[in-house]
Amino acid sequence: MGSPPRQWQSPPGLSLWQAIAVLRNGTVRGPHFTWLDLSAFTLEVGVFADPMGAILAVLVCLLATAVLLFNRWYMHDDPLAGRFPWQFCGFLFAMLGVVLSDNLFLSFCCWELVGLGSYLLIGFWFDKPAAADDPDYQARKGANARGVAEATLSPAHAQLKAFVINRVGDAGFLLGIGALLCLALANGGTGNVLGFDQLATLQPAEVTFLGLSGTMLLTLAALGVFCGAIGKSAQFPLHTWLPDAMQGPTTASSIIHAATMVAAGVFLVARCLPFFPPEALTVVGCLGGITCLLAAVIACVQWDLKAVLAYSTISQLGLMFVGLGAGTAAGGQAAALAHLFTHALFKCLLFLGAGAVIHACHGHQDLHRLGGLRKAMPVTAMTSLLAVLAIAGVPLFSGFYSKDAVLAAALLHAQTNGGLAWAPLLLAAAGSLLTAGYMLRWWLRIFALRARQSGITDHAHDPEGAAKWVLMLLATGTLALPFTAGDWLDHALLAPHDEHHHAAHSTAMVLALGLLAVGAATAWWIWFRAPRRQQDLAGMLAQRLATLHRAAAELFWLDALQARLFGRTLGRDLAATTARLDLGSRARIERLEHDRAPAELTSLDGLIDGIGRGCAGLGAGAATAHSGRIGVYLALAALLSTAALLVLVLR
Repeated sequence: MGSPPRQWQSPPGLSLWQAIAVLRNGTVRGPHFTWLDLSAFTLEVGVFADPMGAILAVLVCLLATAVLLFNRWYMHDDPLAGRFPWQFCGFLFAMLGVVLSDNLFLSFCCWELVGLGSYLLIGFWFDKPAAADDPDYQARKGANARGVAEATLSPAHAQLKAFVINRVGDAGFLLGIGALLCLALANGGTGNVLGFDQLATLQPAEVTFLGLSGTMLLTLAALGVFCGAIGKSAQFPLHTWLPDAMQGPTTASSIIHAATMVAAGVFLVARCLPFFPPEALTVVGCLGGITCLLAAVIACVQWDLKAVLAYSTISQLGLMFVGLGAGTAAGGQAAALAHLFTHALFKCLLFLGAGAVIHACHGHQDLHRLGGLRKAMPVTAMTSLLAVLAIAGVPLFSGFYSKDAVLAAALLHAQTNGGLAWAPLLLAAAGSLLTAGYMLRWWLRIFALRARQSGITDHAHDPEGAAKWVLMLLATGTLALPFTAGDWLDHALLAPHDEHHHAAHSTAMVLALGLLAVGAATAWWIWFRAPRRQQDLAGMLAQRLATLHRAAAELFWLDALQARLFGRTLGRDLAATTARLDLGSRARIERLEHDRAPAELTSLDGLIDGIGRGCAGLGAGAATAHSGRIGVYLALAALLSTAALLVLVLR
């Protein structure tokens, strides 16, 4: 007998096999066991894959494999390159845990592991100095670089910032889990009460948690879950960690900003959407719209090519939350997930293209110094252009298909509910208008026209070997056909189809095309046509909109405000005040190591020392009065008795 045929056991192959099984047979449940039995309920560990989880698992494994192949060329001469694969794979293991878990408890555990993995990847070059002390950064930064706290901009600080800000969101997540647990038990749930199948049927109950009950408690639970997503998916106001995460390797950024960490928040909210009440959905949609527009405005004035992509990611994530805020009935869940999947491919491609440019230009990332790379790097230029067309929403590209679905869901939701429901749509439309503009600016600044500074792009070339093929492979994912052929993705995500949705899609398509035309035409005229005519329309526009331009360049002072409030006021100043109240002045603390420090009764430590010294002084004084001789004691007693008698007699 011949040997059995060799089976394909690569991670993408296994995830693809799983996805095909799910799409054919429905939800697939894997191993399951009880981790902790608490009598009233259990905490369990189990695996299951529904269509949204199975498709995302395929994308995660596919992109991870592509990034590792690209990274082999990108970091070939880095002395720390050996650490990257195992940190990267540990991060992916945690992400797959979030995607394939069957309950909120296991999701939260893997959620925290994702945060740990991102901490390691962002701080990969942990020994790199802060930007203010880095001569390479100072030599390559933009001439008008603003909004960056260079004294603290370093991989070590960026990883700590990401970790701490995500813990803020996770605190709300834990609060939401607590509220969900109370509601599930009040609903008569038993066993795995945090399982997604049980949470999907959750109803308001008359149980009190933190003074809330009924619908208010369900709203609190939903917003708690969303709070975790705000941190992980970098939504306003917890978005400030994501641009700083660019301090890590570009290959790490390509996966963190595409289908893994930032996608986890969107995926989790989509998973939990069945128990989100209308009030919570309104908050999700409005906050997503604010984030979409705010990040798009900032991206328009960024000088760093990776920073543009970082704020683009924040904006696109906001657009996904706009879709989720529209709810399942309007098709928002399916639209948001579709945009999550398409965004994963073209954003990963954009970051890898940016990495190829940075590698070819010896670390330069200033858009104002680059240019003319279209001929020197034709493969990178063409694949990046396809990704730009996809994110801008050009017809026949994947972004057009998914962005149209999000706008259609937001439009139908607004028409049905009116009032505040129009806000997410208007904000998302404004953000989409700017997306076409700043992404086309990004490509034109790098690849079109001519080189703006000699010596930077003279020896540029495309990636070599497998890295070049990775770019071309991912470029196929920028087209709409892989997602729309046979409407398989709409069917898998249960996207609703009726006359109301068709009408909304038709209107949204016209809206999306109009936004695309205006944004692209403006960008082409300002950053391509005008420079060829020796006109500086960009500079003139910046002067006309000086206030808005300065605010956007300074990141609307949100980073500075957070640094002032948390880093300085609640961090350094509060710590210094606490130390002063506890230990005393700096001079006293220094003397503690050498001489006898003064008491300083204004500090807790000094007050305790003062009390101790006072007691010691009283003891020493009393000790001098004790001679130990009985005759002396009798003489003193006699003298005191005589004095007392004289006083009584003389009175």
